[in-house]
Amino acid sequence: MCINPVSNNRRGYTLAEMVVAMAVFSISGLALASVYFFAMKSFVAMGNYALLDQANRQAMDSLTREIRQAKQVTACSTNSITIVNGDDLAVTFLFRPQTKQFVRTASDGSYKVLLNDCNLITFDLYQRNPVGGSYDIYPAATGNWQQTVKVVQLSWKASRSMLNGLVNSENVQTARIVIRKQKNTS
Repeated sequence: MCINPVSNNRRGYTLAEMVVAMAVFSISGLALASVYFFAMKSFVAMGNYALLDQANRQAMDSLTREIRQAKQVTACSTNSITIVNGDDLAVTFLFRPQTKQFVRTASDGSYKVLLNDCNLITFDLYQRNPVGGSYDIYPAATGNWQQTVKVVQLSWKASRSMLNGLVNSENVQTARIVIRKQKNTS
């Protein structure tokens, strides 16, 4: 019996096996990469949302504190309100759509940006008087509204662009703030 120096036990991968293996590993790699990028995008969106939420809460707390202590509302438009605060300073809260900033300015020269990345803001004025025996309805302040306004309602929306251009947006923030110091003079 003759021993063949070339053994049949030494086999390599065929071209078809290599192509199938490369295809399986490529598809698996693409699936893992897409899961990774989706997770990173979600992580950035959650961080962005948390920052917007924190900024909204700080702005709302500052604004609410000052309006509650107001002595009088002297002017109001859709995107601004002017009050006389507890220290007898004229304070204006103003939305600047060009810069997307919500700012506070006072007659003493102070200036503070309360919120960046603001898209819209609206102010509405209401009376505190009950209507028809119902204490939860506040009709719109009309006529001599500087004397009768007791409730300021505001709504705003803030959003911020992410790296890929998508917008992660906070829901509309709404509050009704009752002015505590102003007395109804009518």
